[in-house]
Amino acid sequence: MAEKQKKPIFKRWWFWVIVAVVVIGIASQGGDDTPKLSGEQGSTETASGTETNETEAPEFFKLGETVETSKVKATITEMTKSEGSEFNTPEEGNEFVLLKMTIENISDNQELTISSILSFNAYVDDEALDESFSAILEGDKTMDGTIAPGKKLSGTLAYEVPKDWKEIEIHFEPEAWRDIKIKWKIENE
Repeated sequence: MAEKQKKPIFKRWWFWVIVAVVVIGIASQGGDDTPKLSGEQGSTETASGTETNETEAPEFFKLGETVETSKVKATITEMTKSEGSEFNTPEEGNEFVLLKMTIENISDNQELTISSILSFNAYVDDEALDESFSAILEGDKTMDGTIAPGKKLSGTLAYEVPKDWKEIEIHFEPEAWRDIKIKWKIENE
């Protein structure tokens, strides 16, 4: 009995469906979405009609600066230090640092899900930090929620740090499936 010869993989219909899905997925992620200061003009048109990028976005932004990507505007608006409350106090030699923040969804039709644990990484003097939920003061909200297009989320990130800390870095990843990070560096005052 003669064996049936198999078609090469590139001649099978399902192979081309997989290729098309991968290509469409990669193309939909295209475009430069480098975080920049809100309202900043990233390029200018020259006399020849070509665009040039005059300013390169900084790696780190500062307290009070609004940072924008194609989908979000985010600002760490305020930093306060706290010795805690009657029931929640930091360990000896530590203090609570509370960072008030606002995130606005500026996309046309995509909801954004923000998680204070999954969307943010924090470092104090290059040492990784975990969020301290016991540092959240009464009346403050955490940075957790879903933001509809055109809407905002405001809340607080709270950390327990040594009193002699020099700088805190906050790394915010607005979309888990894209490699876009907004980074702030906050100096101790």
